[in-house]
Amino acid sequence: MSLKRQSLAIFALIALVSCTRKPSAQEGPTAQRRADRSVVLSDAGAAYVRVEPVKATTTGRALSFAGKVTFDERHVARLGPAVGGRVGKVSVVTGDHVKKGDILVTLFAADVAAAQAQLAQARNAKGLAERNSERAKMLSREGAGTEAEVHNAEAALAQAKNEEERANAALSAMGGASGATEYILRSPIDGMVIERNATVGAQVNPTMDKPLITVGDLSTVWVVADVFEQDLAPVQVGADATIQILAIKDKKYEGKISYVTSVVDPTTRAAEARVELSNADNMLKPGMSARVLVQGKNTGGVELPSSALLARRDQFFVFVRQKDGSFMQREVQVGDQHGQHATVLNGLAPGDEVVTEGAILLDVEANEGY
Repeated sequence: MSLKRQSLAIFALIALVSCTRKPSAQEGPTAQRRADRSVVLSDAGAAYVRVEPVKATTTGRALSFAGKVTFDERHVARLGPAVGGRVGKVSVVTGDHVKKGDILVTLFAADVAAAQAQLAQARNAKGLAERNSERAKMLSREGAGTEAEVHNAEAALAQAKNEEERANAALSAMGGASGATEYILRSPIDGMVIERNATVGAQVNPTMDKPLITVGDLSTVWVVADVFEQDLAPVQVGADATIQILAIKDKKYEGKISYVTSVVDPTTRAAEARVELSNADNMLKPGMSARVLVQGKNTGGVELPSSALLARRDQFFVFVRQKDGSFMQREVQVGDQHGQHATVLNGLAPGDEVVTEGAILLDVEANEGY
C-alpha cells in the first residue's frame, strides 16, 4: 500500500471514531495550532496519536536477486569438429570422467584425406627440388653449369619448402588429423562428459549449432544473479553473498561477488553479478535456480515505520514531538523503503520522537488554510 493510501485509510478511521464518540462540553477542541504551526493536542486528541523514538540504522538492507547455477567458464569445453565428416566411433557417454588427451569421437573425414595428400605431394616436390639444387651446384663446380641455373634451382627449392610448410600447417589446423582419413576429437581438459550430441554414422561439420561433446570440471561453479540497475550500488566486487539453491532446502552457501558486468542489458535493465562456489560434493548443477542475498551497505540515517511518513507531491514529512509536548511538521529525505519500514537519510536524528499513528490528524490541523 502506498503512503498516500495509508494516509487516507488512517484519516477515514479517525473520522469514523470521531463520529461515534461524542465529546463532552468540558473537553473543548482536540487540537490547537500555534503561530509557528506546531500543534498542541488535548488529552482527548492525544488518544488518537502514537509516538515512537526512531533508532539509528545499524546495517544495510539485505537485497535479494534471482540467479542460476552455471559452469565455471574457465573449466568447460564445448567441442566440435574442425572439419566435416562422418562419425565413425564415439568413445564416451554422458557422465564419463575423462582426462586431458582422451579420445572422445573419431570421424572419417574427406578433408583430412585431401590435406594428407597435399602434404605428401608437397614433400615429394621438396625432395625433387633438393636433388635438382644439388645437381645444379655440382655442375656449376665442374664448369658444366651456370650460376643462373644454380639460382633457379635454389629458388625452386625455397618455393617447395614453403609449399610443404603451408600443407603441414593446413593439416595441423585441423587439430585431430590421424592416419589417412581419420579425425580424432580429444578432450582438452580433465572433467566429466556433460553433454553428448554425437552418434555413429551422423554427418557433422564445423557450423553445427550444438557441440558434439561438452566436457566440464564441476569442482567449482558460478552462480550468476540478475541485478537491476537501481540496486547496483551495494553490489560490488568483494561483497559478501549468501546463496540459497531452491532445490537444496536445508543448506546455504556463502561466497563473495567476484565480478559484475560493465553493461546493463537494455531489455531486462539488469547487470549480472557472479559468485564462485566450491562444489566438491557435486550437489550444485548448472541450470539450478538460486536466490542471491547481498547485504547492502549501511547508508546511515534512522529507521521508522512507513506509517509515520506523509507524502505531499514529491516530498515526505513526519510530525515530531517537541520538548514541550507539541508536534511540529518536519521534511525528511527518504532512502530505502522495505516492508513496513523506511530509512530516513536526512531530517531526523536517533531518539527523535515521531508520530507513527495519527499523523494525518496533525497534518489536517497544521496545514488547514495553507
